[in-house]
Amino acid sequence: MKENLTELEITKIEQFCKDVVMHEAVKKVLLAGIYTHGTIQRGHTPDPLKNGALSLVHLSTANPVTDEVLGQHIRGVWEGLNALQNAFQNLADIKTVAKSLESTYNEAI
Repeated sequence: MKENLTELEITKIEQFCKDVVMHEAVKKVLLAGIYTHGTIQRGHTPDPLKNGALSLVHLSTANPVTDEVLGQHIRGVWEGLNALQNAFQNLADIKTVAKSLESTYNEAI
């Protein structure tokens, strides 16, 4: 991934990861949107059609879908969640390569 990033982008990612509170807050917001999408929350009318798993079940009432296809869909949602969590963990691996501070000056001359 690093080879696709500029030095400025790598520096910004490092700064983001050093701010643990910001890193965890952004992670929480992104994952909460997936975890709670379409679930019952106080003060809101639940809409089961927003829930990834239930929306496909609803669609299957008009166009029959096998249990196998439903399971594949739910597995896909799970894999998406894992991919996002892994991406956040991988952010910490993106670091600036330390440049050598060796002098090219030859003191023997």
